[in-house]
Amino acid sequence: MNASMEVHPVDQERWDDLVELFGPSGGTRGCWCMARRLPPREFAGSEKNRAALERFVQAGMPVGLIGYVDQRPAAWCAVAPRPEYYAIVHSRVLPIDDRDDDSIWAINCLFVRAGYRRRGLTLPMIEAAVDYARTEGARVIEAYPVKTMPADPGRGVLPTFLDAGFTQYAENRTHAKHNVVVRRDL
Repeated sequence: MNASMEVHPVDQERWDDLVELFGPSGGTRGCWCMARRLPPREFAGSEKNRAALERFVQAGMPVGLIGYVDQRPAAWCAVAPRPEYYAIVHSRVLPIDDRDDDSIWAINCLFVRAGYRRRGLTLPMIEAAVDYARTEGARVIEAYPVKTMPADPGRGVLPTFLDAGFTQYAENRTHAKHNVVVRRDL
């Protein structure tokens, strides 16, 4: 069943909604969507990760989108210029070109709150991320979904990105059976 959803960029006014969405565990295991954004030495547990994300939000940096169902925070999509994701631009396994090109945006994470899963929220979040990146001046948006489950569902699954108009760009050289890079020109 596809729920009606309203999607907005996370900003200072929506910070409390993001905290509610992620709950006390910070989304997944205290990550607060900082695992790929921060250098490993700075990724340091739930409270520090939460503080880091809040600093990005307070500074007005693009961090992602929040989806609301019945005016309640239900879904998250991390989307920002790719150079803001330390782990992506410094990856030795992802076939990344133009590492410093801030006109290439990345969808780094998808999260749907318990109680809202299996309602068809991921595809509209991806589509909203595409629209958001386009309005912010991106010329390309890419993502790193898994090809098959079980794997890290926070990256999304390949068929959903293909449904959103992405095409497969490359495979992760070390985990080719699980991960791919998909892109969509804007």
